[in-house]
Amino acid sequence: MGTPEILKGINRARVIPFFYHDSAMTCIQDYHQLLTALDAEIARIGEMHAATLSCGPGCASCCLAFSVLPIEAACLREAIGALPLTSQEQLDRNLAEDADRCPLLIDDLCSVYAARPVICRTQGLPLAYVDEEREAIEVSACKLNFPDDYAFAPESLLFMDGFNGRLSELNRTWCRAQGLVPDKRIPLREIACPAPPGV
Repeated sequence: MGTPEILKGINRARVIPFFYHDSAMTCIQDYHQLLTALDAEIARIGEMHAATLSCGPGCASCCLAFSVLPIEAACLREAIGALPLTSQEQLDRNLAEDADRCPLLIDDLCSVYAARPVICRTQGLPLAYVDEEREAIEVSACKLNFPDDYAFAPESLLFMDGFNGRLSELNRTWCRAQGLVPDKRIPLREIACPAPPGV
């Protein structure tokens, strides 16, 4: 299948990086490598939209009670376990409050910011997904930052297909090693529980 016309001229190597699995590395190390690559692309896209983005510390309107893949849940639980006891107690109290709000917030700030999953890292940015069959690029953008008629150039979009594909691959490998079901997403509220079941 040839390259769809709409994709010609786009630096696919930049927006959808390739990763090569080193058997000496663990899934978790590979996952952190993925996050590093994603963060670099987020920084590039964020700089291009600096005048438009309203996101910042204390802005938690997009911080909802999402669910994540098992490999992400494992990293989040490790980060939660490293929090001070007072912070962990606050997370316990959060579970008794708004069920739609992310339970990992403390004073509208992410308590495990460095370990936040992919879905949280990309909030607020214009996300792009390639539809090869329709020869189109589907864009999902936060309405708080971008009006409906905002014109995006392809290079100003965060293409997620490569990142999501690599995350799915790492999650499958992780789940096979742990004897887990790879397609079962873990709610953040379950991860925040003091003695969570499952993973």
